[in-house]
Amino acid sequence: MKELALHWKILIGMILGLLFGYVMKAMGLQDAVVDWIKPFGTIFINMLKMIAVPLVAVSLIVGLADLKDISKLSKLGGRTILFYLFTTACAVSLGLLLANFIKPGRFINEVSRERLLAGFAGQADEKIKLAEATKNQGPLQPIVDLVPDNFFGALTDMAVYCK
Repeated sequence: MKELALHWKILIGMILGLLFGYVMKAMGLQDAVVDWIKPFGTIFINMLKMIAVPLVAVSLIVGLADLKDISKLSKLGGRTILFYLFTTACAVSLGLLLANFIKPGRFINEVSRERLLAGFAGQADEKIKLAEATKNQGPLQPIVDLVPDNFFGALTDMAVYCK
């Protein structure tokens, strides 16, 4: 029997995940999903974020080490910096152009804007307290806290705790 290709497995997994979420919501079990399933997704994302920085750093170091002629390093570095600055400028320009063209929020009248600002300004302390209370909720939160989301953040945490 022929095995399914990886992209089909991923699509099937996504569809099954959507169906599972819909069924759990229809059954009113959102809290069970948040308490018992979401932490594993958070752990997975934290692990991906934690490995990204060392992976990029090692890739750059290995790439530089594989250069045969060191004189090409300055030319390559200059090109890399110029390319980075160019793509950053393009991204910022595109963002500003689209924001000025589309003008998000232009349909909100002044009365609604003032009402929204007044309504949410008073709730800031309440939202902060709710966020702090939610942070400590969930039976699997201690397991989620074991996996840091930032490599350097984990190193600084270790340095603070080892003092």
